[in-house]
Amino acid sequence: MNLSNTLFNTITKKLKLNNSSLQEEKFYIKNLYYRTQNLKKITENNFKLSPLKNINYNENSVVFYIINISFLKANTYIHLSNTKGETILFFSAGQVNLTGKQKKNRRSAVNKLIMLLVKKATFIKKNPIAIHLRNVKSYKFTIINKLKQFYWIKIIKSFNQIPYNGCRKSKIRRKKFTKKFK
Repeated sequence: MNLSNTLFNTITKKLKLNNSSLQEEKFYIKNLYYRTQNLKKITENNFKLSPLKNINYNENSVVFYIINISFLKANTYIHLSNTKGETILFFSAGQVNLTGKQKKNRRSAVNKLIMLLVKKATFIKKNPIAIHLRNVKSYKFTIINKLKQFYWIKIIKSFNQIPYNGCRKSKIRRKKFTKKFK
């Protein structure tokens, strides 16, 4: 390694190139090389071992599954999909015997849906997952803490699509008063 570094430095001096910028590029290329090597190792291990077995992944692991939790005005949904976007499991609040206005009770609906997901999705185990939260607002931390008990969470993304104050109201038109002459 020292020989290659000294050769690199002498060549850059003879060519009168900016040594620091070339070393930064060299660093980025090495970093990319190591990341590709890690990805190759992970994919090789993934093909050799089934996802049902417990595999201890390092910090550079890739996400295998995505859990989408959506709060709509009238219902609560949980989707489990792979990284290609193919839905593996789908649950709504109606599947845990909640009806009508009960589906709007977010805390009980989410707790029941997460427990149903844990029972049905035993194949996830210690695989890294991503969580996508839609319109959860204040329930964000309770959902994350509940899921941390059962799964290894790698990424959390939150999408709030409902505006905080709603749309701006239209301007009220004033009536024009006319004077009546007698």
